[in-house]
Amino acid sequence: MEMATCNVCGKIFGTSAGSVCPACRKLLDIVYEKARSYLRDNPKAEMKARGLAKAIGEDERLVEILMIEGKFENKDTGGLDSEVEKKRKKLLEDLQKSLAKPEPKEGASTYGSDRHGGDRFGRD
Repeated sequence: MEMATCNVCGKIFGTSAGSVCPACRKLLDIVYEKARSYLRDNPKAEMKARGLAKAIGEDERLVEILMIEGKFENKDTGGLDSEVEKKRKKLLEDLQKSLAKPEPKEGASTYGSDRHGGDRFGRD
C-alpha cells in the first residue's frame, strides 16, 4: 500500500489506487449524485464547473474534481475546461505513440547476429 495526498483535503492516507481519501470520496459521491440529478432534470443546461456548483449549492472545487475524473459527459457539463481537455488529448496521443511498435527494418541486424554472425536458429 502506498501513501498519497488527498486531492481534496490534503491529508496523507494509505491507498492502493486513487488520489482521494475515503472520507472525501464519500463527499464526492454525494456531490456527484446531486449534480447527476440536476443534469438529468435539466438536460439542456450547459454549464461549466462554476455554474453547476452554484446550481446544486456545492463547492466548485468538488465539481471540478468530478469533471477531471470524467464523471460527466462533455455534453452534460457544457464541455470540460479546454485546458483540461487539451491535456487529456495530449496524454492520450503520447500514450498511443509510446505503445506503437516501430516496424522492423528490412535487413536490420540484431545484437546476436552482429556478435555471432547470424541468429541461433540458422536463419541467416
